[in-house]
Amino acid sequence: WIHSLFENAAAVASGVEAALKYLGTKDKITVISQAGDGGTADIGLQALSGMWERGHDILSICYDNEAYMNTGIQRSGLTPFDTNTSTTPIGSQSAGNPRPKKPMPEIAVAHGLAYVATASTGYPQDIQKKIKKAISIKGPKYIQIHVPCPLGWRHDPQITYDIGKLAVETGLYPLIEYEYGKLSGARKLSKIKPVEEYLKFQGRFKHI
Repeated sequence: WIHSLFENAAAVASGVEAALKYLGTKDKITVISQAGDGGTADIGLQALSGMWERGHDILSICYDNEAYMNTGIQRSGLTPFDTNTSTTPIGSQSAGNPRPKKPMPEIAVAHGLAYVATASTGYPQDIQKKIKKAISIKGPKYIQIHVPCPLGWRHDPQITYDIGKLAVETGLYPLIEYEYGKLSGARKLSKIKPVEEYLKFQGRFKHI
């Protein structure tokens, strides 16, 4: 384990992977770079893009809780539109976050990655399956995992699992897979629940 700085997880992982190749031990070790949505889509994007462009055999995992939850619930590039955060507060001059959620999976696909997927903590077996698949593929990989945060989303901690499932069941967080730029898998919904079913439990969306 290496606990790096906020913004340089991908740069550190790149160095580790290059060193393992030099030592001739890369085939015995899986290198995984992990960061939150801020460290992935914002301040870590430059290093991440470079790692992907160079083609490092590394799995990048983004824990997407849709804001900077560790430092004060500030808006990130993956914060949804109209979300109430500490840097996009609601009031007479604002209805919350004015920007749409950054399409990180599409950005990853545009880099030509070997494997790109989205997942949700509401579906733990799906996460396990996608992690196993990703580490079996050579080249750069990216998995974005939707992770509800009771503190920042202001919902009852006991329904965290249900919130995760509702994001998928309402169609707001599709579970998809891409292999070498082509869509290879998608979780189909036999019935899409109303978006309100997801929003109504969260204080961050109370104003809408």
